[in-house]
Amino acid sequence: MFNKLLICLMLTCLGGCTLLSIPLAVVDTAAGIVKLPITAVDSVIDAVNDDEDEE
Repeated sequence: MFNKLLICLMLTCLGGCTLLSIPLAVVDTAAGIVKLPITAVDSVIDAVNDDEDEE
């Protein structure tokens, strides 16, 4: 109960811009984490395709 109250008090002390930037930062981080494996897979596929083209 005390933790929830403390979190509510902390959030009320923050400004509106800060409250908006926290979820945006979380979304940006999550998008980066999702994008990294996709980029790596694309690089591997490109490397495999380049090897096949050379033959």
